[in-house]
Amino acid sequence: MNKIGAFFKLVRWPNLLITALTMCLVYHCVMHMGSTWMFTLIVISMVLIQAGGYVINDIFDKDIDMVNKPEKLIVDKIFTERQCKLFYIVLTVMGLACALVASIMALGKSFITIFAFMVLLACLLYTYSQRYKKELVIGNLIVSISVAFAVFLPWIFQMLYISKHELLLITLRPLMQYSIHIVLIYTAFAFLMTLIREIVKDMEDVVGDGRSNCRTIPIIWGIKTAQIIVMVLGLLAFVMIVYAKQYLYDYGFVVTSYMLYGSGIFMLVMLFGNVFSLLDSSLKTSKQFHIQSIAMKISMLVGVLSMFFIK
Repeated sequence: MNKIGAFFKLVRWPNLLITALTMCLVYHCVMHMGSTWMFTLIVISMVLIQAGGYVINDIFDKDIDMVNKPEKLIVDKIFTERQCKLFYIVLTVMGLACALVASIMALGKSFITIFAFMVLLACLLYTYSQRYKKELVIGNLIVSISVAFAVFLPWIFQMLYISKHELLLITLRPLMQYSIHIVLIYTAFAFLMTLIREIVKDMEDVVGDGRSNCRTIPIIWGIKTAQIIVMVLGLLAFVMIVYAKQYLYDYGFVVTSYMLYGSGIFMLVMLFGNVFSLLDSSLKTSKQFHIQSIAMKISMLVGVLSMFFIK
């Protein structure tokens, strides 16, 4: 693997692309806002900070990854730990700089609100990798909140922007009030789906995590309990998706509603995989849980793409 390809793999470029796509779809399709360079900077900021989070996570996880996925190891294999730390610092500082510039230009003296959110996000991603990843539940919640925040950030940013301009506030308030319901649906969707996938990934990585003294749900409460939790959360998410489908359908977003429902079908595939592995212990393997994780990722991607048809 060449170093350029390894760098993009290190920062999980497909995940970054999905983050940028999600924010743009929320801003342009759900909120019906036009392109501005200030919002573009906010998207770049989020992508860079998340990229830094992935790098620092791999630095702290290098011993775990030697067990779970030695063939995919990048830290100390392709890049030295010192080089990776430099990548982390540069990516995070650039991300915060973009957030600062965009916030000052868009919000003036109120810039601190958005900038503080981005600083908090960077701190959360660092502390997650350093400590909370190995703690029971809290690590899963931090990742889920950070993903959900990327969905909600465009609405917060635009609301703060128009609140500084009286004419815009009068003109756009009905649209912002209308769009908040849909944004909250997708925010809840992102949170629940990410939480489920994180627990599934913990089941996939249980061997390496166990050797590194991680306190994940599968290790502390057992694989069976983790699977039951995933099934309960999955059913809750499916109920939410059914509600969202009907809500969007009633507003005339037919294609969106059925795509979101299709997302729920992929999630059910994952749930059935859990049921089968509960009944047959021979299916409780890293490969089986990896398949379930992929099903969840497809489910999330379909859900994200469904926003394109909100017009």
